[in-house]
Amino acid sequence: MTAATHQTEQWKTKSLSDFWLTGRGLDTNKNGTGQQYALFSHKLLTSEDTDAQAMAMTAILGAVSRVVDIVHGRNKFTVNFSSKETRTDFAAKQIALSAEPLFNPPGGYLMPDIVDILTGMALHEAAHAQYSSPEYYTEMPGNPFMAVIRNVVEDTYVEHLTTLYYPGYAGYFWKHRRYEFDLDPEKWAHKPSKNLMENELNLRAGEFLLVMRSTRDYVSQVPRVNNVADMLKKMIYIDNPGRLEKLNTRTVAKKIYDELYGNMVQHDIAYSLPSSLLDYNNRGKHQAEPGSATANNKTNIPGDLQNLIQNMRQEQLQVANMSELMEAGLDPDYPPPPPPMVVFRRPLIDEGAAQRYEQARSVVKPFVIRLRNRLSWANTRQVINRFQLPSGELDEDSLYQAKYSNKIFRRTEIIETRTRNLDIGLLVDTSASMVYPAGTGISRVELARNLAALFVEALEPVDSVKTWVFGFNLKGAVNMYELYTPGSTNKARIGMTGTEGTTPEGTALKYAALRLMAEGRPMVQKVLIVIADGNPNPGPETKLVKEQVRRLKALGCKTINILVGDRPLEYGYEYSIPWTDYYTVTTEFGRLLKKLVEEQ
Repeated sequence: MTAATHQTEQWKTKSLSDFWLTGRGLDTNKNGTGQQYALFSHKLLTSEDTDAQAMAMTAILGAVSRVVDIVHGRNKFTVNFSSKETRTDFAAKQIALSAEPLFNPPGGYLMPDIVDILTGMALHEAAHAQYSSPEYYTEMPGNPFMAVIRNVVEDTYVEHLTTLYYPGYAGYFWKHRRYEFDLDPEKWAHKPSKNLMENELNLRAGEFLLVMRSTRDYVSQVPRVNNVADMLKKMIYIDNPGRLEKLNTRTVAKKIYDELYGNMVQHDIAYSLPSSLLDYNNRGKHQAEPGSATANNKTNIPGDLQNLIQNMRQEQLQVANMSELMEAGLDPDYPPPPPPMVVFRRPLIDEGAAQRYEQARSVVKPFVIRLRNRLSWANTRQVINRFQLPSGELDEDSLYQAKYSNKIFRRTEIIETRTRNLDIGLLVDTSASMVYPAGTGISRVELARNLAALFVEALEPVDSVKTWVFGFNLKGAVNMYELYTPGSTNKARIGMTGTEGTTPEGTALKYAALRLMAEGRPMVQKVLIVIADGNPNPGPETKLVKEQVRRLKALGCKTINILVGDRPLEYGYEYSIPWTDYYTVTTEFGRLLKKLVEEQ
């Protein structure tokens, strides 16, 4: 067995992406004897859990991007799955991967095998961007058969050049080629045509493609094809990368074309004949045109899933950047970290969320009833009859006793609700410190959940008031969790207030205010309430809290701070309710809500 054959056999039995995937967000190997993530794609990627799908695909992009960054890091390519909005764009350094290997995996393929395929696909695209000359993109011949040969020559050239500089990554190309050309024999099978010229042109082009790209040592039944393939291999499969880089692939492709079709007198007619391999020319874009043979294949993903994946991928990169800064020791000469990305999410409701919310609602129920009673007049129409008027409806009770007079009429006046219109946003700190006790038998996060339930339940019957509830923390990115909004009134999400990360209070204030202005009603008073237990993150966040509070006051927005832990009164909020005990804080919060509604 030759060294090359032995290496090929290793690639067939071993997954190259094991190193990148182990412990990277996928299921780990618990017993050490097998791969617990083997059926990951089959189970998770076919589920209806969009967040779980996005997390899985983001982990996969991370594994693929690591390899691409190592090999082609100087080009700074961005790797994403293709969607209707995302296509491979070398000018923008955007690589789009087909999602078909994930959603329609070959039989017996494990998750690392699929990631190997995607990595080979990404490396192939990046290799084109790094080693292909500009005319490859701008001067593709109109002759479709020449175009196929041009592509085959260029693909072979860039892949071999990459493996010369990075020998350890040849296996990724092999796995991609095997998936692309060998797993579905019918995909590239020659389809006989009644037009003899068309038939011969397609036969030779297809056979040449398989001889050069198949991993099964394909041998053509057309001797001319084998001779041309051997000639190309001698030109490209050399061990000197510097010499290979000087090869003019355009000239090589023309020579191959002349040798392959040189015995066909009227080969120029190929410009007017169709090629059965046109999909091969466009496969780098991973976008099937409507009505094409590949239009029914799941090669791209929905736009909303793509956006979620991009957000999560940005979080990954943000965490990586922060880690690098920490390792660098925060050198004063080192550029400051970029501001964290803000992600608005609507968390999935787990099994215990509804129960936790109902428990919070039952705890504050007496306060809710009391506050609702105080606001019971809010939506009541007051009817007042005025009598002894010179005009209006006829007052029959006065008619029989009246002499000649025009004061026998009455008029009814209806006074609408006296409450003011308000758009109120409640921000709940969901950082890790919220697990600490707020009082006897209750944690800070439980108290915050109870106050959020009081806030939503008490103001729900008041038509003039609209409410929003957001959780916020910083873990890689600033996470703004939509727990309750006028457009999504499932209160069970308030029971999802988990605890992790740190406290980006300034950023949360800024983006919650922007959200209220965007979704709220025009010319309606805005109010922002923050429930937090400690100081905001040091540095820019602390300064941003004070800056945002001042700015919101200048815009007429009222700001309120409820302290459920040890926290100084130094951030400039208009109203503050310091922590004393559960009953006092809850009662004061209810009084403040009533004051806001009634205040003119």
